[in-house]
Amino acid sequence: MIRTLRTIGAGLASAAIAVAILGPAASADQPAADGPGALVFADEFDGTVIDQSKWAIHSNAEPDQCLGNKGNQQLEWHTWDALSVGNGVLTVTARKDNPQPGYEWSSGLITTGQTCGHDPAHSFAVKPGDYVETRLKLPAATGFWPSTWTWNGNGSNEQDTYEFYSDNHRKLYLTNHQSGGGSCPYESPTDLTTDWHTIAERLGPNKTTWYLDGRQICEQGPYSGTGDALIFDLFVYAGVPPTVTQESTQVDYIHVYRP
Repeated sequence: MIRTLRTIGAGLASAAIAVAILGPAASADQPAADGPGALVFADEFDGTVIDQSKWAIHSNAEPDQCLGNKGNQQLEWHTWDALSVGNGVLTVTARKDNPQPGYEWSSGLITTGQTCGHDPAHSFAVKPGDYVETRLKLPAATGFWPSTWTWNGNGSNEQDTYEFYSDNHRKLYLTNHQSGGGSCPYESPTDLTTDWHTIAERLGPNKTTWYLDGRQICEQGPYSGTGDALIFDLFVYAGVPPTVTQESTQVDYIHVYRP
């Protein structure tokens, strides 16, 4: 993490952040150099309900019954009720509705594995070389923290395709937490909450590269992880807590391509 570190793997994250940030010459003016590869995982969020054969809401990255993580400045408890599907879009809604003792907020996390024994029927893990892509509309109200990321059970290979803290509408945090990885805080010239965006990451193996709407915005060190589940979430951020009682983010699709 940039602003907060996930409880496991904090030392790796701190080392990664010390790696040099990509300079202006390799900014959003640089197009993707290669195609994404063959589609090996996809959810287009068609139908009327979340596909529980692909996704679970329990994650062993969340130490409180695999559904909450207050130690990581998260205020939310994860529920299926936070997830709705319609018109080809997944809507994840955070609500201040007291879902669990000690948690005022409910919201959503979906994962393809590392689920504390709640694995979906078709669990999935990313591999080195994979291209992970999310098309979504980011939340505008302050206090929310959506991410697409990977988790191998202990955080040593965590990859953040992006993190977005909604108190700053122009900034994305892009991080390879693996030892020798690196990070790029990316500042957009425009407000990222006003339109749909596609955010992607090529997970090595020789280097890790990030893209915004098809343009390269960051390049850092290699990735050689194994067994990493794919996660999407809408966290509620304790560091800059919400002033509203409800907010949503929408996802058009999540894709993984393999060379």
